[in-house]
Amino acid sequence: MEQVTLEFQERTERKKTAAGHLRAKGRIPAVVYGQGLSVAISVDAHDFSYRFSSVGENTVLRLQNGKTSYQVLVKDFQDDILSGNIQHVDFYQVSETKTLHAKIPVHVTGSPLGVRNGGNLEVVTHEVEVECLAKDLPHSLEIDITELALGDSVCVRDLPVTKGVKILTSQDTVVAHVVNPRGEETPVVVEAPVAAEPAEKAEKKV
Repeated sequence: MEQVTLEFQERTERKKTAAGHLRAKGRIPAVVYGQGLSVAISVDAHDFSYRFSSVGENTVLRLQNGKTSYQVLVKDFQDDILSGNIQHVDFYQVSETKTLHAKIPVHVTGSPLGVRNGGNLEVVTHEVEVECLAKDLPHSLEIDITELALGDSVCVRDLPVTKGVKILTSQDTVVAHVVNPRGEETPVVVEAPVAAEPAEKAEKKV
């Protein structure tokens, strides 16, 4: 996936009035911190909202201003309750040489065999925590559950991962399973008992 780049401008004023003026001009006050850095910036509101809606908080972004650039994750943001407009963004600068921890969404694809046979699909885990370098951070993890039969499940250990990515979530964590509809029990097959061998008749006394 091609890295998303956002243009930014540095800002010197951090007062509420200055932030209000920026928002009136269609910009979002923001801060970049991490790796010993703390810089006040602003980004275009429309550009950020459009791109952020498609990549989310787990994608590494590049902030660019001339020759100055930062590799960042969206650590936090505040939005207006009434309008929904984003009011402020906290960008966390990531290291290109140190591993980072992030939560990655998990998506299941396909129509399970068990559902076609009357079962219900339950997706239990929607995200997992991973450890990797910023350049290796996946946007999401996908798993095909087409062959999932009634009573079967897929776990974290079954998720496909690329080189350099380590999943920290327990390997035994269930991602999805196909279960019987509520109130129904899985049929139990009972084997017929094996007939006992006839006992030998006792010999009569002479």
